Amino acid sequence: MQMSSSNIMSSSRRFIVLLCCILFLLSSCGGSTGITSPFKGTSGNGVADTSPAAPKSDLNGIETNAKLRAQLAKVDQLMQGMSLDEKLGQLIMVEYFGSNYADTALPYMVSQQHVGSFLYQQINGNFRAPSNTVSTSKQFTLQANSDAKIPLLIAVDQEGGVVNKLSDFYGDAPSASALTVTGDPNQAKAQGALTAKGMQALGINVDLAPVVDVGPTSNLLQTRQFSDDSKTVATYAGAFLDGLQSNGTIGCLKHFPGLGSLDGASDPHTSLPVVTRSMADLEKIDFAPYKAIIKQSHPAMIMSTDVITNVIDPNTPAELSAKAIDGVLRKELGYNGVVITDGLYMGGVSAYVGSRDIAKPSLLAILAGNDLVEGAFTASQVASTIQAFKDAIQQGQLTVERVNQSVQRILLMKVQYGIIK
Repeated sequence: MQMSSSNIMSSSRRFIVLLCCILFLLSSCGGSTGITSPFKGTSGNGVADTSPAAPKSDLNGIETNAKLRAQLAKVDQLMQGMSLDEKLGQLIMVEYFGSNYADTALPYMVSQQHVGSFLYQQINGNFRAPSNTVSTSKQFTLQANSDAKIPLLIAVDQEGGVVNKLSDFYGDAPSASALTVTGDPNQAKAQGALTAKGMQALGINVDLAPVVDVGPTSNLLQTRQFSDDSKTVATYAGAFLDGLQSNGTIGCLKHFPGLGSLDGASDPHTSLPVVTRSMADLEKIDFAPYKAIIKQSHPAMIMSTDVITNVIDPNTPAELSAKAIDGVLRKELGYNGVVITDGLYMGGVSAYVGSRDIAKPSLLAILAGNDLVEGAFTASQVASTIQAFKDAIQQGQLTVERVNQSVQRILLMKVQYGIIK
């Protein structure tokens, strides 16, 4: 049937409007995941490019969605070939004692218990001879990965200042507060980039930093905090995170829901502190950096911690509380990335569960919405943790679907950061 020119023009307009709506929806979906990695270019000197990113067109939104779909398809394919034991192992980040790979518990934990990640600690003697040079430390990571079916997350707490776990290799590094004193967020970004490159030389792919707690240097975390002003924290911590992640290293905001109001005597390592701030103050102070950085920089990981925050959950440490993790962090703040616990052997958690047992708080943490539990440092602790997960599945307390959710997040992060090729 022949159409008039006016009908043709009207149909064309309707088609264009429909096409624009489809493109907009696709682009919006790509921006709302909160789990894609913000890889950006670097300048010729190897430092992350600080120029603002160009606005994304609808076409870029389609490409982003296509890339994410391909990444998820790769993850799903991997998961189809994984046993339950292998999936449960991905939820566990271990520590270990010693520095000679063959003499540590890692070969067994990685190859037989299928743990998906481990954390270096100076205090555990991990950087003593023979792993006391850049090349020998890198060899350690290669040995560990050779025993792993799925490439490992290899982590360290490298903040700078008093928490400078790589000082044996690279010497001093500026603290968070020292970076803020420069008055230039680009200095924080450059330090993040430098940290990323130093870690990569050692074979480390995860930095459990930066700290986004908001408080003065007179408080618990002292110079580990960027500022007592939430906007300043968001600016400088966000810049440091961008320096890490734009150079291919996973970053981690910590310590959710916030330790900035605690004094020096309220230490989660030895007790279970209580935060008494109102919800209005939490929103304005403690949560503000998370909101800003989640939106702008898509942090790959966020660390929860063992502190009672009265207005969220007066009875349960935040890292074990579904109200804090699944409720506030996931639903209210909209974070869809990987959530890792603080060390579950710390005094605050032990006081809450009534023992030094790692298995019980590990299960509670997964039930609360965390993806990675950190704290096991022996094969027997890993075994008891995995058994606790299995028992909970059998009893209907934990579902395989819930396990798969965390495994998917972890593996997707590994794919996006090139850990899984």
